[in-house]
Amino acid sequence: MHTYPANSPEAVSRILALAMIVDGHVSPSEVHAMHRASFLEQVKVDDETFDRTLRELCEDLLDAAANCRAGVVEIDPTLLDELLLDIRDPLLQICLWKTMVDIVQADGHLDGRETTLVRRAARAWFGQDRSEDSFTTAALTT
Repeated sequence: MHTYPANSPEAVSRILALAMIVDGHVSPSEVHAMHRASFLEQVKVDDETFDRTLRELCEDLLDAAANCRAGVVEIDPTLLDELLLDIRDPLLQICLWKTMVDIVQADGHLDGRETTLVRRAARAWFGQDRSEDSFTTAALTT
């Protein structure tokens, strides 16, 4: 797995890419939701950085896949938690989490893998034991 400095444009891009691909496909509405996030310019996430990081993530996930069947790649929960911990700045965590919610809701279908990712991010970043409740509340209010 590629390693990136904490809070780097690549670390942010990797989490955004995960939010887009975790359900098995990227929809144009998800890409549009990401581009609406105003904080991305401040953290220097541009199209080139995002595209490169997305490609590297896909390659890394295929290489590390413990169970790859019928085109489905399972992400090890420990690995997922490690990737989330690359985002350490509290304000960046908040902005990124909101953007993740926007991305997973963008296509009008909330997949279980998407909710798992968003819940794990809430748990990792905000220490919420009941992150399901916070995600459900956020999903219902947006």
